[in-house]
Amino acid sequence: MRKVVLFLLILASVNFCFAQEEDSEKETQSISASKGGISEVPASKRPKAIDKEKAEKAAEKDESEKDYENKSNTIKYGVPSEISTLIDELIKNDDPRFTEEIYDVFQVTKNTVIKQKVLNYFKQLEDPCLEDYAVETLNDPYEEKNDLVKACFQYISAVKTKEAIPAVLALIESENESYFNDAIATIGEIGGPEEAMFLVEYLEREDLSDAQRQTLMRTCGKMHAVQTWDKVVEVAEDEDENLYVRMYAAESLGLMEKKESVPILVELFSENDPNLRQYVIKGLSHFPGVVEAEETIMQGIRDEHWRVRQESIKTAKEMKLKDGVPYLIYRAKNDSEKVIKDEAYTTLAALNTDEANDFLIAQLQEKKLGDATKKKIVEVLLKEGHAGEKEILELADECLKDDKRKDLRYAIGKELAKYENSAYDEICIKYLSSKDSTTQSLGLDMYKTNKFSSAVSVMRTIYADKKANTSVKNRIKTMLSIEDEEEFKNEKSNGDADAK
Repeated sequence: MRKVVLFLLILASVNFCFAQEEDSEKETQSISASKGGISEVPASKRPKAIDKEKAEKAAEKDESEKDYENKSNTIKYGVPSEISTLIDELIKNDDPRFTEEIYDVFQVTKNTVIKQKVLNYFKQLEDPCLEDYAVETLNDPYEEKNDLVKACFQYISAVKTKEAIPAVLALIESENESYFNDAIATIGEIGGPEEAMFLVEYLEREDLSDAQRQTLMRTCGKMHAVQTWDKVVEVAEDEDENLYVRMYAAESLGLMEKKESVPILVELFSENDPNLRQYVIKGLSHFPGVVEAEETIMQGIRDEHWRVRQESIKTAKEMKLKDGVPYLIYRAKNDSEKVIKDEAYTTLAALNTDEANDFLIAQLQEKKLGDATKKKIVEVLLKEGHAGEKEILELADECLKDDKRKDLRYAIGKELAKYENSAYDEICIKYLSSKDSTTQSLGLDMYKTNKFSSAVSVMRTIYADKKANTSVKNRIKTMLSIEDEEEFKNEKSNGDADAK
């Protein structure tokens, strides 16, 4: 009786698995490809509420209290070139404080460059307030400048405007090939299963150029379009196929994140072309924890071709392959290519093992190591913030005493100025106390980031010095909100009297 029950249970389990497979097949088959057409234009809307945290961080970068007012006035009353330059600055500083003013300028301007810059600004903020304009443009882009249309594609991709899908698909199919790559890339960002099926069908076309096939391959991977997996494997393994199409097919197999891709990619890594091997590593980077993938990446660190080594070292960083530290130390010491050494230092700092950190600190202290290499080590250690702070400050102090090492002094100062850290107050004052105006300016950069109260008296002394560099004095005047010379003298004499 038990055997009968067991047999029935196994039979039921098998039937259930078959039913699941059939359901999965039906689900895939039931997905029909999207079609191109005219998109429905979304309703117009104002910008989103300003991100207070971002706004506060942006305000900290202002050099004076008048900066906000000046920027606002530039947007409202400036000429296009002034507005354009300011928007570039706002994008760089991730400054969201002027969304309303910039939106209003966009609604009235006829200047194509301003429109493009504003689209880029709201793209970075991922604010959908210009969806209506972007979709309307993509419905009929033929009279617009290509750069503006490209900005619309990128904006739609960033804010994920699915209403734009019909228009984007129509542009893929249009005879105007100048929109093809941007349209495909956009579908990769906003599309779903129906759009993936569109790509599957499109891949079968015989009139596609190699460049178009490359773009399609990458997009299939980005969309995780597993419906295209068999086709992509076929292309990747086809030795008669265009090399670049095969490269992007290898990358796409990784982007789809199907573990069945790993043995295929590992096999492809044995091919002679280094470009293909490089893209195999890109594909394998999507399989952390898969032993076969990680072993191949480790072998890539010692590949004969520098591009493969570079890609493998980057991937070791992404996948946190701490077992690769000895390989990376060897490459940092011995590789013939500077770009590989730099990549090895970057990855060693990011992996943050005792062995890696000890090596980097020892390199900083190595007298025979060139200052150009030490610049890179300072950069990566400060960026990661795990180790080396004391040694970097000691090295900066050394360079302040040796004018032959100005380049390294400047490089360290530039890096220190990027970060808020109360431990930098003494080195900030030492930079300000230098007789070299560039060194003083870097000290001001550190002050701007950290607002060290201990540095103010040194800055006022520099400002009072008639021989001091004019540019440095002007920056101090702005930073300390000194209105004019007379006021400064009165303020200084009052301060001296209080001190007595």
